Amino acid sequence: MKADSFEPVVVDDARDTSPASRALAVVATQRDQLTILTAHGSIDLLTVPLLGAAVLEAASEQPRGLIIDLTATDFLASSGIAALLAAHAAITPAGRFAVVADHPAITRPLQLTGFDRTLGLHATLDDAFAAMLSPR
Repeated sequence: MKADSFEPVVVDDARDTSPASRALAVVATQRDQLTILTAHGSIDLLTVPLLGAAVLEAASEQPRGLIIDLTATDFLASSGIAALLAAHAAITPAGRFAVVADHPAITRPLQLTGFDRTLGLHATLDDAFAAMLSPR
């Protein structure tokens, strides 16, 4: 695989017919030694374990950085924010971490709590890549 190519990997199991698996799918891709987890659906108390499992799997590969893309996410509960903070702790300080979101339903809770600064919130994936690939 070339370092700048995307090769999607669906982290959820198609045989899993639980309500959580129908409410959230997480797709992992690699680019420039960065792992991008794209969450499709809602992140709440029911689905947050799926995101947590995807983060643990990504962190085990020790990427240069982890980007969690929430542009296809329609709801982020407080348990989802806690999962993002746990993901940040799992990757840093050895690697970099960023969150991509552009919808107020996702960005507003992060901004109101101040976690947008802690997590490195970006409006686009390109912005997150630029921040991740720039020298510290």
